[in-house]
Amino acid sequence: MVEIKEKKSAGMHLKLRAYFTTGLLVLAPTMVSIWIFIQAFRFFDGIFGKFYKKIIFDEYDLWMPPGLGLITLIVFVIIIGVLARLYVGKKMFALWERIINHVPLINRIYIAVRQLSDSFVKGGSIIFQFPVIVQYPREGLYSIGFLTRKCEGPFCEIVGTNVSTVFIPTTPNPTSGVLIFVPNEDITPLEMSVEDAMKLIISAGTVTPDIKLPVIKAAQ
Repeated sequence: MVEIKEKKSAGMHLKLRAYFTTGLLVLAPTMVSIWIFIQAFRFFDGIFGKFYKKIIFDEYDLWMPPGLGLITLIVFVIIIGVLARLYVGKKMFALWERIINHVPLINRIYIAVRQLSDSFVKGGSIIFQFPVIVQYPREGLYSIGFLTRKCEGPFCEIVGTNVSTVFIPTTPNPTSGVLIFVPNEDITPLEMSVEDAMKLIISAGTVTPDIKLPVIKAAQ
């Protein structure tokens, strides 16, 4: 009788542990997403919010509504965007860039960030044009990458063939990777979106988008 009770107790313990694990796995994505959103909200809200709090709300012992700093930041960015499109604003930012370019160390950082931002938004499209599959790191092994641009100018003349730049991200951190130059005939576009390809890479292949292989014809 005692043995039966012990077995029931052990079985109940295993079930509770299984239920807890399942509940944790179900809640984890939501909780992590909420935590990231809250941290991002606090960070951006605090850029201007701390000045409001110090100069106005703490001075008069008032309650500061959350989000006031974030709204100010959004309005500030919109105003900068409007100015950047005007003739006077373009002249001001050109003058600012000339000043920054003469400041040691800071100019290197500024130029690098400027080039990166320009490459991510160029002509209204993101830097990753579409996902592709190439034979990398050697023939017979295949990797998913992203076509960044078609080869132009003297580089193709030096190589002697038409090549394109392909970024091969690492798993599970796609912000790092390698840039390779691949002949156009060896590049095969995939019938999937950039987002689906990112999911596949970040999940180390466990999240597979609904695509059909073999892939479509190679890029020309």
